[in-house]
Order: sequence, then structure tokens, then C-alpha cells
Amino acid sequence: MTSIVDLQKQAYSAFKPPKKLSLSDWANEYAYLSVESSAEGGRWRTLPYQKAIMDAVTNPDIEQISVMKSARVGYSKILNHIIAYHIHNDPCPIMIVQPTIEDATGYSKEEIAPMLRDTKCLQGLVSDAKAKDGQNTLLQKLFPGGNLTLVGANSPRGFRRVSRRIVLFDETDGYPASAGTEGDQIKLGIKRTEFYANRKIVAGSTPTVKDFSRIEKLFKQTDQRRYYVPCPKCNHMQYLRWANFECFENDPSTTIYKCENCNAHIPHSKKRWMVERGEWRATAPFNGKHVGFHIWAAYSYSPNATWQNLMEEYIACKDDQEQLKTFINVTCGEVYEDEYHTKASADGLAKRAAEEKYKKGIPPKEVLILTLGIDVQDDRLSMSVIGFGRNEEMYLVDRKVIYGSPARADLWAQLDEVLLSKYKNELGQELKIDTAAIDTGGHFTQETYQYVREREHLGIIGIKGMGQKGKPILGKPSKVDIHFSGKVLKRSFKLFPVGVDMAKTTIHNKLKDAEVGKGYIHFYPSITQDYFEELTAERQILKYKNGYQERVWIKKNNQANEALDEMVYSYASFQRLLQKYDRRTIYDQFERRFESKKPLKEAKIRLNQSKLAKKPNFISNW
Repeated sequence: MTSIVDLQKQAYSAFKPPKKLSLSDWANEYAYLSVESSAEGGRWRTLPYQKAIMDAVTNPDIEQISVMKSARVGYSKILNHIIAYHIHNDPCPIMIVQPTIEDATGYSKEEIAPMLRDTKCLQGLVSDAKAKDGQNTLLQKLFPGGNLTLVGANSPRGFRRVSRRIVLFDETDGYPASAGTEGDQIKLGIKRTEFYANRKIVAGSTPTVKDFSRIEKLFKQTDQRRYYVPCPKCNHMQYLRWANFECFENDPSTTIYKCENCNAHIPHSKKRWMVERGEWRATAPFNGKHVGFHIWAAYSYSPNATWQNLMEEYIACKDDQEQLKTFINVTCGEVYEDEYHTKASADGLAKRAAEEKYKKGIPPKEVLILTLGIDVQDDRLSMSVIGFGRNEEMYLVDRKVIYGSPARADLWAQLDEVLLSKYKNELGQELKIDTAAIDTGGHFTQETYQYVREREHLGIIGIKGMGQKGKPILGKPSKVDIHFSGKVLKRSFKLFPVGVDMAKTTIHNKLKDAEVGKGYIHFYPSITQDYFEELTAERQILKYKNGYQERVWIKKNNQANEALDEMVYSYASFQRLLQKYDRRTIYDQFERRFESKKPLKEAKIRLNQSKLAKKPNFISNW
């Protein structure tokens, strides 16, 4: 017969909150793998290398976790456990971001729904999907004390008007460049957590191309932990590297791991022994909030991740660049750097600049021609003055930024001053800007058109970038009408197309040239590191399109590239001079200016400038 005390204990237990467990302990006790989403259904068992990743989620001292990983290491299941743990044990608002809305829908159907059905402790906590109250949809799950929202990184709406304590980013390198027009999805997602002191941000992905991978960028911000395992022979701790895997005469069945310390040949049969005795070690300083983990298939217990299988995959793809990229990304969990990438780096160019002797604004005596490349942004004009010497030896002479809206007349008036400026070289000889090119493809196209039309006599041309392959750096111009204040102005102007693919390739080839002379680009020593980061913000990679290889330019994540654009525009304006002058004698012609005693026709230029100020136009009538 049950006593009153026993009945009281049972009643109290019904109101007792779940015991606080680490995520790995919770998963070992409660998590269940559904047959639809797992190779083998049944109870979950945390693997040695998974434990630290999982427990970082429930560690109150850690705010952000980034996992750069391969396939076959159980990361998707870890995400599932994070969601399940908080539904059951620590309810709160949760958001998970998939690359697309379609991916979010698939994840809901294939992972979340079976998990809610088969995990006993979750049964009854989330509203029935068939209920008519609308509390359980494919992309929205409500439970006592919290909710789960699934969004696609391609949808800006998913990031609006929500506040979440837990934000999970899955396969970040599959995200589009921006959530519509609203910017970087990771920044948008993190923004949603600002009101929570105990927030948790988790991001994971297989990486892609070096310097362009989102997860690589996040991982580099962390303490960069790697899983170190002991050698069975000498006990030396090391993390597994693909370079240390070998086989005999291309026979995958002979695959071994070569110890980096004693050169012992370690067979696959020792893998589990090594992994069980492994430990995570940081390879970079810890900032106190953001931890990072790198894990890949060589550690996996999956039957498809034996060392023999990995070697078979490598041998099958090692002679094919695109397949090799997939192997490095998906199997090794490392970024890929193909043979077509530029060797020019921001640090390398900065070292080059440090060796130069000339100063900002003072062209070396070798400079005979000055060009100006102008990039139009929504809140500024950014520009570079480039000097050209014989054999297209180039010099950065000056870098300027004019802040303000291109919708305002005063901004364009300041650009007038730049166009009319003079530079004295190291011999005291005076040079003017011979030609300039300004991009017209931004949000202020008509304003830029009108500016160029009224100042063509100052040597400025309007340009528009053309992305197609094979386009010349500067093509034949076309006449363009100018629309302003709802009217079409009578006089059109010439708009020059610029083949940006060829122009960027030319510039990057020059940047890679380490030998001073023909085509070499010089930089004055005082230019900042940011300039070189912008100059190397894009990289050419190999892609396949319709079964054919092609090299395409891609930009690093969220990296400004104004310096590169300005140099492209300056080089395009130089091509305009080559169209107007004899290529064989152009440098001789410009050098004769220093020999002539006649003053530059500054008066005429100033007169024209004065006329501009008096003439009724869109600038003066702003």
C-alpha cells in the first residue's frame, strides 16, 4: 500500500525541473537517433572528439563556438542535440540558419520531425504538427518556455523582428553572399542575440576556398583547437594530417599513418585506441569567449571513414582539380587553394612598400604620366592617383577619399579640385592628372553621367564594368543619354566599357611580379595595411560551368575592394591615352613637357572651370 509520504514524493517529482546536465551527458542519457536520419538508429553515444564540442555549448563561460569540419564527424547530430537539450532542459528562443529556405524545410522534415517523434523526453513538448493552432509549422516550432525558428540564409525576412538566445549556423560556406540587400547573415544572426547575457552562437561548416571561406574566417578568430592523439609506439601527441598518410604502390589496403616524431607506421586498427586517448589542444591564443574546433574524417568511427577508404577517395581524385578540391574540403575539412590563385598577398605587398624611398604625393622622376581612378560609393568618392613610367612601370602616387553623398554638389566640387591638382616630382617638375576614369555603375549613375559630360575637357571618362570573358580592358565607347529630374538632357556623352576580368588579371599579374622593372607596381611606404587588404580582396579561382572549366574572380567575405577597383579604373584611363597617342612614342611625348619652357595652359583650364560654376546645370541648381 502506497503511503502518504510516497504519494507526496511522486507529486513533488512531477514539478521538479530536469536536472542540469552537460550537453554530452544529456545526449548520452536522452538522445535517440531516428532511422530516417541515421545510418543506425538507436541510443546516442558521444564519441571522444565530440564531447568537448558539445560541452562548450553548456559551458556558461563560452559565448561563441565555431567548428571547421569535414563530413562524417556527426556535426548535424550535435546541432540536433543542442535543439533537443534546450527544448527539454533549458527552454528558450532558438534560431537555426540553413543555406536556403529549401534546406531549412528539408532539415525540419528530415531531422527535427523524426527527433521530436522518437526522443521520449521531447514527446508532448512541441505542439502536434497536425493541430490547427498553427504552433507547429515546418519553419516554426513552439514549446513551453521557448520556440524554434528555422530560416534560410537567402531570405532577409528570416532575420527581422526576432530575438533569440541560441543561434545555430549550419554550413555557413553554402550561404549566399548576402541576405538580399541586408548584408552578412552571420552578423544579422548574431545581432538577434544582443539582448541575452547568456547567449550562445554556434557555427559549423565544411570550408571552401582559402581566404574566402566563412568558417575559416570564424575559425581564425578562435583559439583554433585541434584533436591531438598519441602515437602507439612513442606516445608523442599530434593531430592527424593528411600529408602523413601513406600507402604502398597506390594500394589503399596498405594505408598507414606515419608518426611525425618517430616515423612509426600506424595501421588503421590503432585509430580507435588513439582517438580514445586524445585531447583537444588550442593552437592559438584564447580570447575568453570564442572557441574553435577543427575535426575531420580521419578521426571518425564511421565504417565509410576507414583510412583505406580515405586513401581510395584520394587516389580517385588526385589528378582532377575540382574533385581534389572536394576531397580537401569535404573529407579533410580544410580550405582549398588552387593553382590559379594569385600569389600576391597584402603582407607581401606591404613589405614591398616598406623598401621604397619615395613619399606620398611626390612622384619619382621616372613617372611621366598621371592617371586617376575614381570609385563612387553611397557615402564617398574613393580614388587613387597612379603614375606611369616607361614600360608600364606603375607607382601609387596618392590615395584620397572625399566623404559625402554623391547627391550633393559640394562633393563633386571637391572632385574638381582633385582633377585640377598638380604634383611636383622629386626633381621639382610639375605633373598634372592627364586622364581619369570614374565608375558609373553605382547608385548615382545620372549624377556621375552629368559630371563627366561637363568635364570631358579635363580628360575624365565615364566607364562601366563588363563581366564577360574576353572583353578588352577599354572598349569602344557608346553614346548615352542623361536623364535628370525626369527629363532627357539634349547632349549625350561617351560611356566606355571596361573588361574587368582582363583588367583584374593584368593588375594581379603585375602585383605578383617581384622584379623591379617592366610592369612592376611601386607603393609609397606610408600607405596603410588596409590599402593592401583592399587591393588583394579578390582572387581568381577555377570553377566548372556547363561542364567547362573557367576562371572567375570572387571577393573575400565582407572585404572592401575599393583599392583594386581604383587601380583597374586608373589602368583603364591609361588605356585611353594609348588609344589617343602612338604607343611607340607615348612616353617620349609626355617627357617633352619637362623640356618645354612654356607654362601649362592653366588659365584656360581655370576659365573652363569658372564657366562651369556660372553655367546653369544640375550641380549649380542642386
